[in-house]
Amino acid sequence: MSRRTERTAMVGGGYYNRNSTLQALVAERCGALVSPADVQAQHLTLVDYGCSEGSNSIRLIGKALTVCPEDSTVTMVFNDTPANDYISLAATIDRFLQDPETRQSARKLMPLMAPQSYYQQIVPEASVDVGFSTATLHWIGRLQPTAPDWLPADADVAAEVLADICCFLRSRHREVRRGGHLLLSFPVAGALSLECAYPSIFQCLHDLSRDGVISPDAASHFRLPFHFRTAAEIQQALDAVRAEWAVVEHFTLDVDHPAFLQFHATLPEGPDAVPDALALQAYSQAISAGFVAIIGNTVVDTAKRFPLAVDAPAALALGSHPEAVIREQMAARLQERLQQSTFWQTPLGNKYVFLKLRKI
Repeated sequence: MSRRTERTAMVGGGYYNRNSTLQALVAERCGALVSPADVQAQHLTLVDYGCSEGSNSIRLIGKALTVCPEDSTVTMVFNDTPANDYISLAATIDRFLQDPETRQSARKLMPLMAPQSYYQQIVPEASVDVGFSTATLHWIGRLQPTAPDWLPADADVAAEVLADICCFLRSRHREVRRGGHLLLSFPVAGALSLECAYPSIFQCLHDLSRDGVISPDAASHFRLPFHFRTAAEIQQALDAVRAEWAVVEHFTLDVDHPAFLQFHATLPEGPDAVPDALALQAYSQAISAGFVAIIGNTVVDTAKRFPLAVDAPAALALGSHPEAVIREQMAARLQERLQQSTFWQTPLGNKYVFLKLRKI
């Protein structure tokens, strides 16, 4: 698989901000790993690599700010791909800066946006005190097929994900000052996962194909753009950069999806418990929206690679905004499929690895 600048982003317009509650918990936990000793300079630079619309970036940077000197000047850099919704991101940042609690602080906050792939250098050398990346490094956009007869082999994927994380860490090594830190968290292979919902996703795509929203080729060739690394793969990556980064903290944590916890609290006791219909509807809607926020644009990209015939009635019915129609229809069909399935019987969330690295 050849490297290219990743152009896909999370769904914008406030959609990801509203539907990323699992990632929000992880961001707060990651931000809490910053200690006062990490941020004692009067001029500090904090960077979030993979910020999307910014709500979770604000959570983790907000945690970090609580241990920054009260009289410090803090540059906050928000990075994502050029395809990200920077209008929504700017609005999120502005809400944070105008918040009364933020305005009460004497800290000077200087926000910047960096619309570039984080697989390259995006800020000057030795300028970053603390860098963050949460719930992004499992994303492997190049898993998507570009032709009907092309799918990457498992060995290619394994080599690609190692190359990805090493490229990311070496780009950050140029940017972080000596003794500065990089805090990472991303989902990894584990018993707690989102896999109980995967069958519904693929059924939903075939529903969209049947309804003429996407082509049969798009439905059959789509792949989930994730790779959940094993402990061995993470250690392999850390070994590859051991001369550049020292491991300060390394642990894993199971994080239940907030929507699952809320739904589970409504279940009657007993092995034959039947879920409340409204509670199941709300749970299915939350999980559907969460997946669309993450992969909706990737489904759109795949639909563009394997398009409907231009003269097909369904293609004409999509109108001038086919991307929005695909996402809206996907959310509705996925919710229906989830409600019809038994996914609610399985705990839903992810195992996350947390890494705190110090530049050598």
